[in-house]
Amino acid sequence: MTFANQPIGEFLDDVASGQVTPSGGAVAAVGGAMGAALCEMVCIHTLGSDQSEREAGELREVSDALTDHRERLLALADEDAAAVDAVGAAFETGDDTQIQAAAKRSTEVPMAAAEVCLAVLKHARTVTAKGTPVAVPDAAVGALLAMAALQASVSTVRANLDMIDDESVVAELSQRADEAEAAGEAALDEAITNAER
Repeated sequence: MTFANQPIGEFLDDVASGQVTPSGGAVAAVGGAMGAALCEMVCIHTLGSDQSEREAGELREVSDALTDHRERLLALADEDAAAVDAVGAAFETGDDTQIQAAAKRSTEVPMAAAEVCLAVLKHARTVTAKGTPVAVPDAAVGALLAMAALQASVSTVRANLDMIDDESVVAELSQRADEAEAAGEAALDEAITNAER
């Protein structure tokens, strides 16, 4: 069963258990998907109100993109659990090649989640600027969740870098993490400023 098809209570029971997965990366991705869903909801509510054709078209595009991001983040939650399980399996073999491959994968997945969360935050700027006022606070919550998920994903990336021997891979992922976090903070600031107007 995928996390997308699992009841939320059951998912949280699995998180709060003695099993290894789902762990931080999967939980962060699910949190980012929740943020995307809130922003998507504000688009839908806004599209039901009076607005120009141009603005409606823009919000439809944003809503569609947020749907894609929500679905991608849920898929990344599954990928993260598989990647974490693969790390454990690789260490059991003692094979360095397998360990390195698993370590890279377990770092690339949360990096991908962070970048999808950044895309959600960038869309949140539009949603908070053009959403129907009564629903904009929900988009602000969505942006805050997406930023928390981005930061959590970046934290996982940085924690996993120590397992990777390839310095060029470490440098690339470290730079991507720094850039995603900085861009996310800027997008969040704009979204919150929009929501407070």
